[in-house]
Amino acid sequence: MNDPSLIGSTQQQQPLNCIGSGSSLFDGCNKEFFSADLNLLHELAGSYTSRIRPTVSGEPTKVTCNLNINSFDSVSESSMDYELTIFLRQAWNDPRLKHNSTGTIVFNGGSIMDLVWVPDLFFTNAKDVKLHMAPKENLLFRIRPNGDVLYSSRLSLVLSCYMSLKKFPMDKQACHLKVESYSYNVEELTLEWWNTSEPVEIDENVTLPQYTIDSIEHYSNVTAYITGDFAFLSVSFNLVRSLGFYVLQAYIPSSLLVALSWLSVWVEISAAPARVALGVTTVLALVTQATWLRSQLPKIAYATAIDVWMVTCQVMVFAALLEYSVVYYLYSFEKGQYAERRKKRDLRRTIKMRDSIKEENESGEVATNEETEEWIAKGTNATSRNCEDGVSNNNFRRNSGMKARRGMLRRGMTRPQLKRQETQVLTTAELLYSSNEQLDYLCIALQIDRFSRVFLPLAFCIFSIVYWSIYPIPSMSK
Repeated sequence: MNDPSLIGSTQQQQPLNCIGSGSSLFDGCNKEFFSADLNLLHELAGSYTSRIRPTVSGEPTKVTCNLNINSFDSVSESSMDYELTIFLRQAWNDPRLKHNSTGTIVFNGGSIMDLVWVPDLFFTNAKDVKLHMAPKENLLFRIRPNGDVLYSSRLSLVLSCYMSLKKFPMDKQACHLKVESYSYNVEELTLEWWNTSEPVEIDENVTLPQYTIDSIEHYSNVTAYITGDFAFLSVSFNLVRSLGFYVLQAYIPSSLLVALSWLSVWVEISAAPARVALGVTTVLALVTQATWLRSQLPKIAYATAIDVWMVTCQVMVFAALLEYSVVYYLYSFEKGQYAERRKKRDLRRTIKMRDSIKEENESGEVATNEETEEWIAKGTNATSRNCEDGVSNNNFRRNSGMKARRGMLRRGMTRPQLKRQETQVLTTAELLYSSNEQLDYLCIALQIDRFSRVFLPLAFCIFSIVYWSIYPIPSMSK
């Protein structure tokens, strides 16, 4: 029990050794050690000090305040609030608490706090205020011999922060903390910041996951109510949102989905399952992503910057899907006419074969192998050359010399015929080869695909430039 390592020096042991050594708590002790504290407690217990402010008449009571930000927790856009843990320090002079002790009397909570007057300050924009109670009340009350009082408390606050989200997530927000007296107007109590260089202090290790604290501003003013004018102190936390999370979770994935939708215009028109699946998948993925992002925000009536981005991406992906709808319609139109053309072509071929044989017998002219191959090659090249202008190559085939045809018939060579059934998928090359129309709808479909391969990426690049010009990345003010 007397181990110096546990109880300290001899001078510190005296109060502990005299406890319980007599009939009373302080028998056998130096009562002067507690005399000033006890006398002050007796005076407080027999008075109504806690009910009346220090200066009832004359000048108002002057209260100075200091804030120490111990932690700055999450800022929520959905509920528009933020959390703080602070040390609120208040100082004033109460002449009724003057004492003869040579040192400062310190109380750390308990029932003594109900015996003295303290300012009735409250946080005007607080949703919840909690006093830390572990391991006991986090309160500090110091009284100097001249009556100067220091009152400190450790509080956890949930404060409202009204935000404008039009530029979200490239936005800056200002969250406020406002404290004022509930009962005393400016004629009875005034509030001022401590006369120091930093009346609002913040721990250097305080960081926010989605924000950077740009600056902290503090000021004092007066609010006019119907019950009078009340002084208040206010702190403004200027926050700049960090864009990294939204770049990784929104902008890059949505850009990749838009680029993925462009692949459909490079796929064969007849590959309907591939192109439709690609378009529908990208549309659904973007809708899901936009829904998730919107769930992080309150139900506001205006569009945010990220809404503009996501909606435009959805429109561009839908445009790629709509482009294929038009192209496939033209392809189906050409495919539907193919069956009818094939029947007519078989009939015409039979008639022409008879006429060709008859003319050959009359003229005796037969095309050589070289002339026949040249005719086939020219017909094939005309397909790719003339289709770019939206005109079929059939005029070339119809106007080609009968000599080459007669040569093919004479040697048993016939034009390649399409053996597929009407229900089977026909490639664009097959349809182009079998087309007999002056205006080929399949060529128009191919032109639309070629145009989309350039237009869709170009439109997205122009939109990106305009978007980031209107919504630039925010920068720090210092």
